[in-house]
Amino acid sequence: MNMKYNLYKTISIISAIMVFINGCKEDLDLKPIARDTEVAYYKDSTSIDETIVASYAQLSARDVFDKEYSLVIGSFQSDDVEAGGETINDYPIAQHYDQLLYSKIDNVPGEAIWGYCYKGCRLANTAIEKMEVIKDALEPSLYNKRKGEAKFLLAFYHFTLLQTFGGVPIADKVITPSNFYKPRNSIKEVLDFCSQNLKEAADLLPVTNDNVGRATKGAALALLGKVLLYESSYAKNYPDDDRFVGCKERWQESYDAFKTVINLGKYNLVGENGERFNSWRSTTPDGKVDGFRWLFTVDGDNSNEAIFEIQSVNDGLGWGNTRGNVLTVYTTCRFYLTTDDKQSSSFGWSFNCPTDALINAFRNEDPKTTNRHTSSLPIGSETLDPRFKTTVGRTGDSIYVGPTNGGWRPMILDNVPNNTIGRKFECGWDEYWKDGQFSQGPFNVRLIRFADVLLMAAEAAFMLNKKSEALELVNRVRTRARMCGNTGYPQNLTEISFEDIIHERRLELALEPFRFFDLVRWRLAEHYLDGTDLKGIPITLDFIPGKHEFSPIPDKEVILSKGALKQYPAWE
Repeated sequence: MNMKYNLYKTISIISAIMVFINGCKEDLDLKPIARDTEVAYYKDSTSIDETIVASYAQLSARDVFDKEYSLVIGSFQSDDVEAGGETINDYPIAQHYDQLLYSKIDNVPGEAIWGYCYKGCRLANTAIEKMEVIKDALEPSLYNKRKGEAKFLLAFYHFTLLQTFGGVPIADKVITPSNFYKPRNSIKEVLDFCSQNLKEAADLLPVTNDNVGRATKGAALALLGKVLLYESSYAKNYPDDDRFVGCKERWQESYDAFKTVINLGKYNLVGENGERFNSWRSTTPDGKVDGFRWLFTVDGDNSNEAIFEIQSVNDGLGWGNTRGNVLTVYTTCRFYLTTDDKQSSSFGWSFNCPTDALINAFRNEDPKTTNRHTSSLPIGSETLDPRFKTTVGRTGDSIYVGPTNGGWRPMILDNVPNNTIGRKFECGWDEYWKDGQFSQGPFNVRLIRFADVLLMAAEAAFMLNKKSEALELVNRVRTRARMCGNTGYPQNLTEISFEDIIHERRLELALEPFRFFDLVRWRLAEHYLDGTDLKGIPITLDFIPGKHEFSPIPDKEVILSKGALKQYPAWE
């Protein structure tokens, strides 16, 4: 059995857990029985483990972290992609986010992230509360591990909410209607809550968790470093913005957390020594691909570069029950050229289309001379960076459509902006397309990987004037990229600037859910987005400072709070 199944082997009992936690509401006479049942249920480690699994399971809720967070919020809003789809009218809310025209009412992605993150918090808090009640019945190492996981999940969900909405209500205890609807906490308070929980989690968690996909010491420290990096960026770049009052530059603490992750010796960059790997993606006689290409395949799930991934499986349970994701179908090209030279009827859904700006960033070795929107470089000119072909597909590039459909066939991209498609989330025919439903993508959602940690560590080091170390860290990422090809690029840098770090993050992490959040924390979103002309629809982006850094709180939550929750002024 695939190891990814380990985390979800108890998913079938989650509905029962929810009944125990919520109690029976069908008959007043049954309420005492429901309470007795809850007391009876939380007696041993199994009940705690199942509740924590239920908290993890919110990461796999269909369309939430795979689509709404990774694509709509984290990617479509950035300058790296346009939404795409079958036409400019496909999936309207995605188009509205791409165009920065969404509203507090037109905010389905925000509603999903809000609801599932707080559900995950409720379950994590329940596990922590019940663990203390039955602590004597738990083996100490298991108690530490499960409490550490719950603390990590609390921080992870709150940090996701902060990236999306800014300050949000802190759920530091089991959520009930009476204690939830309260004023939003400040960004600083949420960051402090995340930091404290991650420090506690790092002290409790093992370096290697025997359950694949669960939090580890490395995951807690990496997220801690990221939380502190965000606070430092907010403090440095928004000193005049009331939303970030109290934030401090904590570069040293951030750097220390990242360095501890690096020094664990557990993680490496896949293919940094030129290793090649067997893969269905190979088009060469040896049947192998480079490390960067292999990293973004199902075989590359939970690799030595993985620090925290949402576990996905094509489990055949069908729509609504599967623990797969929708990334595969959303981001694969819709059409290809058939063997009789016709356009296929359908394949993927062709969202997440790279922009000219991203393509030009791959071509340009000097980020300081790159125009923020366009470039004089001709569209047909080729990049020498080996990461490009793993990231961007263009008209004429081939995709594997299965042995019965002709094998490798040219993609048709006439229907999408820029005639491009993202390629990081493709899956093989046997893995998905042969019999998979749209929500059964087996590709793990990569949320923290070692390359990201190295580049965040480089940023913190640069801000501490440790420029030689920042240079070394960035060059390590560039070396892996160079070792995945035969062009000699990207060459090692001989000196480092902040623009170099921005540039390297863009190339290494393109199409993953980082670019928009990075632009916001650097206070560069207006610079890179405002005035951009979209190709999918004739519109010029109008990024409004003080508004578009964060999505509005879902309007229905504001209404339910009876005035306790308030939007930031620009969203009122």
